[in-house]
Amino acid sequence: MRTSRKHWGSEWVAALGCWLVLPAWGQAQVQVQAPASLCSAGEHVVFACAMEGKTVSLCRSPLPGNGLQYRFGLPNRLELEYPAPGQRAQPVFKVRNEPLIGGGLTSIAFQRSGYTYTVYSRVGRAPDGVTPAFDDGLTVERRGKMLRHARCEDGGAGFLEPPLSVAK
Repeated sequence: MRTSRKHWGSEWVAALGCWLVLPAWGQAQVQVQAPASLCSAGEHVVFACAMEGKTVSLCRSPLPGNGLQYRFGLPNRLELEYPAPGQRAQPVFKVRNEPLIGGGLTSIAFQRSGYTYTVYSRVGRAPDGVTPAFDDGLTVERRGKMLRHARCEDGGAGFLEPPLSVAK
């Protein structure tokens, strides 16, 4: 677990504050960097992080009705994409928000071929009981049994957009 990170809300507030103040100083531009992801150039990064030498990403299309896209693998070699390209059925993503002492857990999950894939972001208390501790990652389950639990190696950035607004 890491003990500090910027949250999507605080980055937005910081970017807004800079947008309002910096133009008075000249031609300054503010751009919030999204983490490395598997999202296409026109897509919005909802979640992305590196794990086990690969990348997991949740991407949102700017086009209405296209929803979320889950991708896992390498930029030139995806291991899993949900929904699959050309899939006609509407994908189902489930959002869960769970309060925890000193923080909470937010996750977006989907099922495919009997497996449940869950991308999560958790904030709690560090061992000192005061400092916040953050943990982002991916779990894969089958029939209620955990098959894989991978944590973001780069610390992750949590959800960059509120999950309830993107997973409908």
